[in-house]
Amino acid sequence: MSKYLVNKFMHLVNMNEWAEKEYKAGPAAFVEKWQRGEKLKLTPEERDALTRRDYGKLYALGAHPFLLWSFTEAVWAHEIPREQLVKDYKEKAGAAGYPDFKT
Repeated sequence: MSKYLVNKFMHLVNMNEWAEKEYKAGPAAFVEKWQRGEKLKLTPEERDALTRRDYGKLYALGAHPFLLWSFTEAVWAHEIPREQLVKDYKEKAGAAGYPDFKT
């Protein structure tokens, strides 16, 4: 597993408006383009979760919870009412239990 890469990817999207816009416009294309520039590779499961913008799966895979929440808000805030997003995030995180967050 490459938690470091998942966290690095989320940080890029969180900290760069251009990355957030490009990712939201075409997640699969953005993930593929970004991955080409990395020496390490995402696992197929990580790549799929990032492509589908699946914050529940990313949490279960051990994505850093603080980075993941910022990422989730950035990616979903304009599509889902915040109250609903928070509720769904908590439910999905709760279902995953306490993943191993060590990188």
